Amino acid sequence: MNNYFRQYFPNSLTFLSLACGLLSIILSGQEYIMWAGSLILLSVILDILDGFSARKLEVESGFGMQLDSLTDMVSFGVAPLILTYQHLAPRDNFSFWILPFIILPVWAGAFRLARFNLQPPKQSIHNDTVGITITQSGAILTLAVLSDLSSINYSLSVGVYIILLLVLSYLMISKLKFPSPTWYFPSKRFFLLYLTIGAVLAAFSSFFTSILVLCLGSLAASISRKIYLLFQDSQAL
Repeated sequence: MNNYFRQYFPNSLTFLSLACGLLSIILSGQEYIMWAGSLILLSVILDILDGFSARKLEVESGFGMQLDSLTDMVSFGVAPLILTYQHLAPRDNFSFWILPFIILPVWAGAFRLARFNLQPPKQSIHNDTVGITITQSGAILTLAVLSDLSSINYSLSVGVYIILLLVLSYLMISKLKFPSPTWYFPSKRFFLLYLTIGAVLAAFSSFFTSILVLCLGSLAASISRKIYLLFQDSQAL
């Protein structure tokens, strides 16, 4: 029984993540945008847990990796884009010429997953990742929509969403190396610092806005790190 549990528990979490993604798509179609977005964020948590549990239980497999990629495509590729479309479509300045920008991250996400599956397995969770993951992209886009819905003081323009869609698409297919999550939390002190910053932001804005700002800040820090390393390399030459 223990071996059975160890083998199938991570994949069970993956299937739950897939269910959340599918339910999000259905709810987006019914215009329950807040619920749909919350399900995507729940799917993000399940995605983190399935990878963590597979490593801890030492049951990582090729089947699990393929299943995870297919789930990611639905939950973080398709679902956030339908969420974004349903959020923007009722606006007066929405036009169907925006649709190609909404579809673009799905293509980029599919490319990112295919490239990842062809790469040798990472030797350590501390290794850098080429391009941001489709999970990060989907989470940021979802947080932007939920931040929009939960704020009474502002509303992100369609132009901001287009820029966000373009940037996320580029970062997914780029060859820029992004650090692992452990890079952001080198010690408990940094973890407490992030919690404090998040709490301060939440006091002056919505919960989703504070998380979005932290995610965008970490993304900017990653890009700044890459620029700094490139500058150091050029100086060495």
